[in-house]
Amino acid sequence: MQEIKGLIIDDEERNQRRSKARLEAHFAKIGWDVQWDSTTEPDRGQELIRDADRPYDVVLVDLLFAREDLPDLPEPRGLELIAEAKERSPRTYIIAVSSGDDTRPDLFDQARRSGAHHVFRRYEFTQGSLDNSPAAVVRAVREHLLNNGTVRPIQVEADADDPAVQSIVDEVGAPTLSQLYSRVLEAEGAETATMRVAHLAPGASGAVVCSVAAVSPGSPVLRHVLKASRDERALAHEAEQNGRAAKVFPALLLIRQRPERPVGPVNGWYALGAPLPENARTLRAWLAAEPPAPDVEDVMFKLFWEGLRTPHTENRERTVPLVELLRFPSLRRRLVLQALAEFSPALRRPDGGGLSDVRELTRELRSFLEEGRPLGVPLSELTRPTVTTYAHGDLHGGNVLICLGRHPTPVLIDTSAFGRLNWAADAARFGVDLLMRSIDAGVESMFFTRFAAWRALASQLGRRTPLAGPDTPDVTAALTALSWLVRHLHTWCPDAAEPERAWEWHVVLAEYLLRAACHTDVPAPKRALALVAAHDQLKEATAMLMS
Repeated sequence: MQEIKGLIIDDEERNQRRSKARLEAHFAKIGWDVQWDSTTEPDRGQELIRDADRPYDVVLVDLLFAREDLPDLPEPRGLELIAEAKERSPRTYIIAVSSGDDTRPDLFDQARRSGAHHVFRRYEFTQGSLDNSPAAVVRAVREHLLNNGTVRPIQVEADADDPAVQSIVDEVGAPTLSQLYSRVLEAEGAETATMRVAHLAPGASGAVVCSVAAVSPGSPVLRHVLKASRDERALAHEAEQNGRAAKVFPALLLIRQRPERPVGPVNGWYALGAPLPENARTLRAWLAAEPPAPDVEDVMFKLFWEGLRTPHTENRERTVPLVELLRFPSLRRRLVLQALAEFSPALRRPDGGGLSDVRELTRELRSFLEEGRPLGVPLSELTRPTVTTYAHGDLHGGNVLICLGRHPTPVLIDTSAFGRLNWAADAARFGVDLLMRSIDAGVESMFFTRFAAWRALASQLGRRTPLAGPDTPDVTAALTALSWLVRHLHTWCPDAAEPERAWEWHVVLAEYLLRAACHTDVPAPKRALALVAAHDQLKEATAMLMS
């Protein structure tokens, strides 16, 4: 039974009893118990509102109170009480009722302007009224208290020792999370008393992404990906893109949004939900656990050969030259230039990047950022149409989930960037992410000790040669995945086998490396590496174009 606090301020006790009885009957139907306070005196009502240990959840106020000196001239003391209740807590649902006063034709409008959510004449508070019946009022109260998180219909369980989980709970709020999830469940005709929250992947642009499980005695556990954001339009766009991607990608590869639109708002937050397979974790977390090499290769085969090959091969179109697609937004240009300025001193140091001079690197990257082409390559060499195809658009280790079992299986989430992109986009984005976040993902990524080894791996990725790196437990699985990618790229991405398009692979790699250099959650040595590796890829492209 959900318990809430209520206050009735009415100078007639008979009206108090009637209002309380009518409301209580309908609150009981939704499983809510209201602990009522009441008074006939407006001054006492103000004291109760001000001094309550926590704000009232619902306040019902009579607008007019009789004066002792002039009983025939009632005062609109209810307007003061409404303002008091609103100031005490914007979450309180305020109901204003009155029989009216012909000398005050604006009384009800004044009540609304003062902060009342529901205003009606006393005779309208009947079972037969469509908008002002006790049932309608209770529905409105319920919706208001759920939406602002005052009432939590679901108990939230989260690991108190996991900072990633606690940051989500602290940022969004447990009541808000519970109400958002209850709406996701409602779309599936399900409900739960308890939800378990676990961190799944970092979100972008203020969004948080977590895995949630609905746990109810006697019922199977339901699991979902929950993505919450204050940006409703961004989530609506992502849901729309999910529907578009579902028409292209195999059904078993893509997790669909359910419902197919954001739910909310709850305290300014919206959310998308999607059914989550049991025992799923991100590809990054799975690789970090060092699965056997055959399992890694099997996952790569399922993801790229069985999953992405058909969408890539059957939707190819010749379109504008690649340089026309490489238009860096002004913000990204500024971020890359800022990273250049920040890391140039470290790149010069022998215990850093070990570069003797960063001027050439700076010139090359500036040219690429401004013109979308390698430095010194004539535009005449870059006029051939490129090939685009449907791509996930943000294919990285946080957007690939691995469903654990006898045979680990990959599925995709977050298709907000889905669309027609260069043929190399998905493979390049995926390869760069593995290099930046799964190779030496722990303490080693915080030092420049392995900078030269990382740079060599980036070059091997660009040249599509077997990757060889330090044989340490924290990189073996990621190296296996990268090696599979470069060995089999041409089998699921046919344009990779065309010699005249080889330079495009290097250029697209450079683009995603520069994006990685802007990710502040990546350790500084890896961000510095991204700048140098992007420069190396552009030099490779220049050599091919000018030979």
